[in-house]
Amino acid sequence: MVYTLWGEPDSGSFMVEAALAEAGQDVHLIDIDLTKDEQHNAQYLAINPLGKIPALRFNDGTTIVQSAAILLALSEEHPEARLMPAHDAPDRRHALRWLIHVAAEIYPLIELYDYPLRFAPPETHETAMRSRVRQRIRERWQLVEQAASAEGSFLLSGFSAIDLAIAAISNWAIGNEWRAKECPKLTRITETVAQRPVIAPIWRRHFGEQEN
Repeated sequence: MVYTLWGEPDSGSFMVEAALAEAGQDVHLIDIDLTKDEQHNAQYLAINPLGKIPALRFNDGTTIVQSAAILLALSEEHPEARLMPAHDAPDRRHALRWLIHVAAEIYPLIELYDYPLRFAPPETHETAMRSRVRQRIRERWQLVEQAASAEGSFLLSGFSAIDLAIAAISNWAIGNEWRAKECPKLTRITETVAQRPVIAPIWRRHFGEQEN
């Protein structure tokens, strides 16, 4: 089985590429250069009308978009990879809650941080808006940090697809120095992901060398 993955380095496609590596699956990578607005060409819009990456085509020809949906689909396709707790596992509900929290409450704010004037009138003070968005992103990460710090937390009980989402998305907007100081558990998750044998080369291609 060979999957086709549309993405680019330093993007959400890292999560999918890493999940496929953990599942031992081959993948054909198609880079979409966001700096050239290739996500809005007609060919790619036919794959994802929202013009966003990643998108993943399965061996049966089905194409899935939305990172969380892709990760959940892969966890079902390859249960042996243990990307998510089994359906009857006690931690399943917690896993779903935090994956969706990161994907729905944090990830969309990255676009707002990077391109604030897409969502506000031209007279908006861009720097001030970015500052407010960054604060909101940090607050939502702190909720994840608190959950990871709780005794017996699912988030530090073993590797899962949620670790991939945490590692990738917490690299953006909030600042690595702030994350290291205010969210040490999330920093630990990120460092562990970056050092996993099958993921390490993928991490370096997307994000460079992991800082200690």
